[in-house]
Amino acid sequence: MGSKQITPAQPQLPPLSEAQIRQHASAESFARGADYERRGAVGQLVLRGDLLQTEVEGSEYEPYRVTVSLDAGGVRAASCSCPYDWGGWCKHIVATLLAYIHAAPGAVVVRPPLAELLAGLDRGQLEGLLLRLAAHDAELIERIDALLAAPPAAAATGNAEGAAVASGRRTAVDAAAFRQQIRRIFRAERPDDYMAYASILANLAPLVAQIQAFLDGDDAQSALPLLEALTDEYSDAWVDYDDSDGELGGFFDELGALWAAALLGANPKKAELKRWRERLEGWAASAEEYGCEGFGIALQAADEGWSEPWIDAAIIGEARPDRRPTGAYADELLAIRLRILERSGHTREALNLAAAAGMAREQALLLLGMGRVDEAVALGREQLSSAEEALEIAQALRERGEPAHALTIGEHGLSLGGSEPTIYAQEHARARLAAWLVDLAAGQGRSDLALRAGAEALRVAPELALYLRLAELASADWPELRERLLTALRASKSWMVAGRIDIFLHEGLIDDAIAALGQHPSGDDLARVMDAALATRPDWVIAAATASAAAIIDAGKAQHYGSAIEWLRRARAAYQAAGRQPEWQAHLQGLRAQHGRKYKLMGLLDQLERARR
Repeated sequence: MGSKQITPAQPQLPPLSEAQIRQHASAESFARGADYERRGAVGQLVLRGDLLQTEVEGSEYEPYRVTVSLDAGGVRAASCSCPYDWGGWCKHIVATLLAYIHAAPGAVVVRPPLAELLAGLDRGQLEGLLLRLAAHDAELIERIDALLAAPPAAAATGNAEGAAVASGRRTAVDAAAFRQQIRRIFRAERPDDYMAYASILANLAPLVAQIQAFLDGDDAQSALPLLEALTDEYSDAWVDYDDSDGELGGFFDELGALWAAALLGANPKKAELKRWRERLEGWAASAEEYGCEGFGIALQAADEGWSEPWIDAAIIGEARPDRRPTGAYADELLAIRLRILERSGHTREALNLAAAAGMAREQALLLLGMGRVDEAVALGREQLSSAEEALEIAQALRERGEPAHALTIGEHGLSLGGSEPTIYAQEHARARLAAWLVDLAAGQGRSDLALRAGAEALRVAPELALYLRLAELASADWPELRERLLTALRASKSWMVAGRIDIFLHEGLIDDAIAALGQHPSGDDLARVMDAALATRPDWVIAAATASAAAIIDAGKAQHYGSAIEWLRRARAAYQAAGRQPEWQAHLQGLRAQHGRKYKLMGLLDQLERARR
């Protein structure tokens, strides 16, 4: 496996390997990225501090821009300007990283990071530079203006867009036009169409996003009339459409959450709040006739507002945690209030509320946003209650350039349970954290932790890429670790059968792969184990392939006969590998005798035989 040793002239970043890259990309993305790299599609690699950048030729005329952030754990983050959105890294990121690890010494251009470039400039030079840039980019002026106008906490973290207080719209939103859009969405669907709900909800999603954008922009007042139009029209129209799956009724949960956020964000005066509550009661009564109770959170928000005594005391740091609200939606409403306080720049008040409510995750994230890293880490070690929370805090620490602290919280998280009640869910929460820790621990010289975490992740959620990464990390100790891992995989009850099969097939352990299939394997898993077992276990392939074909043929579903033929193709190859060709011919004749009136099948069997000749 290739790896790149960083030259002395470059920052001391960890070497990367193909095994690491495979962990973060699908098999297809890795293969295509490797092909791109071989064909020279990757442009000049430029390294600025911990930031690797390049352009990669793709299907468009303009090349795609790839940016990779590196740290002690390898790749902290990676992005590409291509539209890929299928999970994992795209082929352009893969190609970039492969080009990086395969680059000859000196091939990567090392340039100073931005902070170093600006360090030697005086105020006049900085002003001149900004003015020249702004002259060619009008949006830069707006971004600078937003940062300068943001509250100190938001400016410090560069989050001006999310935290700056809205100055207010100069024109009212057009609720009437919004209402017409909703009506058109319903009119476009036939009430008797079973799948109409899918189109309705998909077309409403952009309108919901518009409302959410106002809420995220701290302009809940503008969101209210749009939300009223949406709720009003939806409440009248949805009952006319088939909702056998409950999807349309479930939308009231989303509406209720939006109303809670809007009412708390707008904080209307008593008279206006009373009017909104009356409207909510009407919509709630209508929805409840059909068993939908999504407005409960909105009604509770209208009742409490910001005047609930405990909330008032908590915000100024004088509330007792044991007296926090206990209503049905108390936790959800506390989370909404925290977002509103933080978004509007009231970070200290949000911190007080999170502390009073015992919300350790939210408190730690707020402390990080305020630059109080040591406090966040100490709180995380003392109060985090789940592996999911530990992973989120550890990721936030790593993003802030604190890999050592991230490792501390991540290792602590391995000792925690999960937020879900079942052991299965808790194990998978720890497995996600453990897999994330592998590279971070290895990059900081903690190979013991990397291997321990990797083994835990592999036991619960087996993946070939992680298995290969552990082989790379274990080095001389791999034979012993390999046996322990394989023993654990043989005993594993994980539903992730495909990962176990990948590993067993990689090791040539055909019998283990067959055993891993279980009683009801997927067609894809069964097919690839058959293909691997053809030479050494032809009798098993014959039995499995003919049984799979028979299940389809006996069911008489002609549209699936093509799949039956594929199973028979494997059976024929296995008969041949076992030297049992006469038995194949006998089996084929038996099929013709039993199913001779299935004309489509007979034609496909004829094609199968002709293809052999």
